Order: sequence, then structure tokens, then C-alpha cells
Amino acid sequence: MFRSIILVVFTLFTLTMLSQSVEAHDFWIEKKDGKYLILSGHDNLTEGYEPERVRDWIIINVKGQKIKTSISKTEKGAYFNENGKDIALVNVFFDNKYWVKTTEGWKNIGKREAQKNGFQILESGRSYKFAKYINKWNDIFTKPLKTKIEIIPLNNPLKGENLTVKILLEDKPLKDAPIFLNGAHEESLRTDSDGKANISTRKGLNIISVTTKVPSASDPDGDQIYLRASISFNRE
Repeated sequence: MFRSIILVVFTLFTLTMLSQSVEAHDFWIEKKDGKYLILSGHDNLTEGYEPERVRDWIIINVKGQKIKTSISKTEKGAYFNENGKDIALVNVFFDNKYWVKTTEGWKNIGKREAQKNGFQILESGRSYKFAKYINKWNDIFTKPLKTKIEIIPLNNPLKGENLTVKILLEDKPLKDAPIFLNGAHEESLRTDSDGKANISTRKGLNIISVTTKVPSASDPDGDQIYLRASISFNRE
């Protein structure tokens, strides 16, 4: 009887660990001491990553103009310096490369490499993440930046506790999309048929994230594309 209970507990633990997908790791931007830190992690804990995975970025100043800014890299990640540029918005694209879900957990490799190493594959795909940080408000931020997946604020998130967002996937509203707040694993709400959701924000740092996945076309190393987007800001 005791051995049966132990077996059940172990099985449930294993299934729980396997179910925590690559999408569960949040990706966001946070401003500290004049730096815009590009962060990855979960459960309010940050994890290091290869800074080369930050592949592209958009920086917009308070006048609504795109400006050129170089990225700073460290052993654990990357960031941007304010440097008097009066930055209003930072948006980054992160290529998290290939992932496979196996009977032994998630592996940061492609399907062919996993097969070569004898893993039993349950699913596979390439992970792309997008993060947006709003430092100062401009009404143009209610318009899309044309990234593959995007969270668009429809009102100023820096003031007031009520925020309406719209989620776009390839410029089209993403309905019934799960929304996660402030690093939580459990979804807080879902978008409506227009890809919109109403969110109650808190004072200080807010992180709003959404995930989805779409089929991959003729990729021998992944059957799906895992997508995650976030928007973060410090509410007054």
C-alpha cells in the first residue's frame, strides 16, 4: 500500500514537471538604475541566458521616433543604457532556439539531435519571444509594431488601475489567448473574440504575458513554433 502511494506521488510529480513547457518561462524587460534589463525566468526568479539570443530591438523616444541604441552584453544576459536618450519604449525579439519535450523533460535541442541521442520525443518546436517595456507614454503605442505576436495597450498603462490590451498574432486578433500576470504560471484570464482583455494593474512593476503555438512549416527540427509576448511597465 505504501509503495503504491509513493508510486502515485512520483508519477504525479513527473507529469507536473513534464507539463511545465518552454512557454512557462517568462521573458520581460525591467528598468533599474537607468538600465533596461532584458530578463528571463519564472516564479519571480531570473535565469541567465546567452545574450546572442537577443536578435533584434526597437527603441522609441518620447517624440515617437525610432532611435539607434547599442546593446550591452554580460555573461548572464543583456541590457540597454538610458544614456540621456529619453527612451519611451523598448521592444526586443529573443530567439530561444529549438526545444523538444521528451520523456526525460525539456531539452534545448532540435528534433534531429534529440532523435540522434535516443530521446523519446513528445513534441518539438522553435521558441520565439517578444518583450515590450513602456517607460513613458505616447499615444502611438496603441498601434502595433508589426512583430509576430504582440500585446498592445489601448490606454496609458502608467496611470490608473484599469488597462485594456489587445493581442495580435501576425496582425490578427488572437482570441481565447491565455494571459499571465506578474510571473504566475496559472493564467489569470483570456482574450475575447476581438483579442482584447481588461486587466486590473497594481502600483509598481507589472508584467503581462501571453503564449500560443502554431504549426511549423517543413522544419525538420521542430513541428511547432512556440510564441510568447510580454509587456511590462511601472505604474504610478
